[in-house]
Amino acid sequence: MKSIIMIVLIAILTGCGEQNVGDKTTSTGDILANEMIQKDASADFFILNDRVYVRKEEIQDGTDKLGELVGSIESNYSTEGKFKNLMSTRLSIGTEIYRFKNKNTTDQVIAKENDKLIIYEALSEG
Repeated sequence: MKSIIMIVLIAILTGCGEQNVGDKTTSTGDILANEMIQKDASADFFILNDRVYVRKEEIQDGTDKLGELVGSIESNYSTEGKFKNLMSTRLSIGTEIYRFKNKNTTDQVIAKENDKLIIYEALSEG
């Protein structure tokens, strides 16, 4: 009798193993990116680790500022798609993203696209 009760309790608690395929989780980065693209279809930004980075300025002779490589752009945004990690609205696929040298933060990063170095700044949440 105890084993039957335990089986029933386990089945109730686990929901009989059903998965809600229709449930979608939306990240903060995805929400911010969608808001930006709705406001300005030509916005220049990319997603890195669920953070949205917006273009600030191009820098000259900044190779000495390049720190650790944190990723490379893997895809470009299309109006039909969903935002995902290492997706950009303007940067070319393969563009490398670096931390600033001697900094542990990724509030600002440097994108190296061909011979150009561009500073991108993370949007704050909220």
